[in-house]
Amino acid sequence: MTTTAATIRAAENVEYGGPHRWQIQPWARLVRAALRQREYFRWTEEYCTSVTVKGLEHLEGLDSSAIFIPNHQSHMDTPVLMSALPKRIQNNLYFGAAADRWFVKGKKKLILQPWYQSLALGNFPIMRGGGSKALDHAKWLLDQNCNLCIFPEGTRATSNELGRFRHGVTLLALEKQVPVVPVVLKGLRELRPKGAKEVTSGPVSVTFLEPVHLTEKQGVEAGTNLLWERMNREFFRELPFPSSKSSETPAETAGKEPQKAA
Repeated sequence: MTTTAATIRAAENVEYGGPHRWQIQPWARLVRAALRQREYFRWTEEYCTSVTVKGLEHLEGLDSSAIFIPNHQSHMDTPVLMSALPKRIQNNLYFGAAADRWFVKGKKKLILQPWYQSLALGNFPIMRGGGSKALDHAKWLLDQNCNLCIFPEGTRATSNELGRFRHGVTLLALEKQVPVVPVVLKGLRELRPKGAKEVTSGPVSVTFLEPVHLTEKQGVEAGTNLLWERMNREFFRELPFPSSKSSETPAETAGKEPQKAA
């Protein structure tokens, strides 16, 4: 058996936990709120020397489900985002998380238990390359008037530029007719780059852009392009942290197209 075939066979034998529909129940929300300091806020307090938040006025008109789409730089992204959000959204926000990392059964650490991910962190599993079925729980959450947070790049960045966006968010927004809120995070990669075990201290910023209402007339590919372009413009609008400068200029990155969904 080749290495590739063995890897595929091993992946097929993995047992996953979740999604757990009970995570939206009032008792689960209360437990999650009680654990928020432990799981989110303490990390921001300990490692962020400053947190600059812009665009909160764009969230004032959100009175139903919305999909928040931050760029993905670090495992510190979710603590910083949660710290920047109004409490009414914190209390009703669920994060899409890679099933093969966070929802595999049999791991020993508490934080890696699928039930703990659903309860304490408000996460739900998304199977990489799972097609439209991978979005079934996300659709159900939107039907329950919940807010979602999904990283459209699908993985953490390894350079100081936006990665290509997958089409999952666009498909959800078009089917459920909910607004998409682009969120531009800066400085997070410097705190804990992909592969790093330790977290260092530094300044970060969170910018909420105006909600985007996609239409069927635009189509999926154009909708994904629109989201990427708006975030990319903001990402390079200001670079307050010297180490956040990309090796490419905004003009050089502007022509890069988001990738199609697998």
